[in-house]
Amino acid sequence: MPQRTLRFKIHQDGRVEETVEGFNGNACNSATKNVEDALGEVKVKNKTSEAFISNQSEKSNQINNESNVTF
Repeated sequence: MPQRTLRFKIHQDGRVEETVEGFNGNACNSATKNVEDALGEVKVKNKTSEAFISNQSEKSNQINNESNVTF
């Protein structure tokens, strides 16, 4: 499992910049939801290349669980 990191940069004007590393797909959204809710309104969200990577073993398990096919 890759190292997962949440980094926060607090600007002088009060803005908080969050950088998320080590999460594939939409997993970063669930990992940061509570923090973002506590901080307030999210103004901008930019996806990194990791957001477009899917977990192949997770998809394989989902397919296996949703069908009668055995791998």
